[in-house]
Amino acid sequence: MNIDYSVYLVTNREVCEARGRDFYEAVEEALKAGVTLVQMREKQMTTEERIAEGKKLKALCDRYGVPLLVDDDVTCAKAIGAAGVHLGQSDEALQEGRRELGKNAVIGISAHNLQEAAEAEAGGADYLGVGALYPTDTKKDATDLSLDLFRKIIRSVSIPVVGIGGIGPREYGTVIGCGAHGCAMISSILGAGNIADAVRNMKAQYEVHARKRE
Repeated sequence: MNIDYSVYLVTNREVCEARGRDFYEAVEEALKAGVTLVQMREKQMTTEERIAEGKKLKALCDRYGVPLLVDDDVTCAKAIGAAGVHLGQSDEALQEGRRELGKNAVIGISAHNLQEAAEAEAGGADYLGVGALYPTDTKKDATDLSLDLFRKIIRSVSIPVVGIGGIGPREYGTVIGCGAHGCAMISSILGAGNIADAVRNMKAQYEVHARKRE
């Protein structure tokens, strides 16, 4: 599956609620503006609740032709027919996820250093989520990772690398400029003053960097 990681939305209901926004309306606004990939991240839900939520979210993503990934939950991803999953270092094993979801599923792995990146690539990961690159309120236990190490990780693997953690429109260009294939974001999209403007801003920045790489 050919995935565009450039403007990668990770969902979070609390961010929408803090802004007084309807969750589905906010996600749809981001999809309309050009988000390229969505990950459903619902840590507090049971698998059954995630499946119910995921079916609604997948129907919305399908309407705009955007793939949906599920954070951590392989069972949910399989049940709703998601494009794949994103797994952390302590989550369900990559091999088990591949066994359950099949060779065509997209499986991303979180990596925080060169060794984790190498192991994930060797294990068959399709992409890496690397960070946290900047302080983030949505994952307070995340440890910042330097841009220098981020660049080294990108150069050390042949699979796409996505920057994560505290990335907004101001940081986006810097991260893409390091060689990243995209950025995974929550607050800078769902918590933006204007969701559509935020997405379009980052898409425009990506195009500038993409032209430089040609």
